[in-house]
Amino acid sequence: MTNVVVWPGWIAGAAIGCYLALQYYLTGKALGCSTGYGNLCGLFTRTPYFRRGEFEKVNNWRLWFALGLPLGGAIGVLTSGHAIEPSFQMGAMYDAALPQGLLARAGYLVAGGVLIGLGARMAGGCQSGHSINGMALLNPPSLLASAGFFVGGLAAVQTLFGLLG
Repeated sequence: MTNVVVWPGWIAGAAIGCYLALQYYLTGKALGCSTGYGNLCGLFTRTPYFRRGEFEKVNNWRLWFALGLPLGGAIGVLTSGHAIEPSFQMGAMYDAALPQGLLARAGYLVAGGVLIGLGARMAGGCQSGHSINGMALLNPPSLLASAGFFVGGLAAVQTLFGLLG
C-alpha cells in the first residue's frame, strides 16, 4: 500500500482567496466560471447568444480559466499519489438515484451540467461567482443568491434522504 497525500481543504480555500484578490487587483474583473462556460459553448456552436456581448471575443482569459479547472484537478490527482481511475461512482446515494448503465449515467451527468450552466447564464452568474466573489465584495444580490444556494442544497439533501434513505 502506498502512502497517499491528501491535500487539506484550507490550502484550496486560501489559494482561491489569493487568486480572487490577485485577479481583481490585476484586471478589475470578477472571478466566475459561467462566462468561461459561455466562451466554451461559443467554440463549439454558432448560436447567436454565444457570439455577442461578453461572449463576442470567444478566445479570452475566461475560456482559458474554464479549461484550466480540469487541468488543475488532473495536476492535483497526479501529485496526490492516487492512481487515475476514471469513474462515475460518487457514492451509494448517487448509485441509487442514477441509472446503472455507463452511457445512461454519463447522459444524466452531462445533461445536469448543461442545465446548471444554462441556469447560471440566465441568473447572471454561477455559484462560484456569487458565493466566492460576490460575497467577498459584500454584493447584496450575491449574499441573497448564496443564501438561496445553501437553503436549496439543504432542502435537496433532506428530500433525497427522505426518498432514498
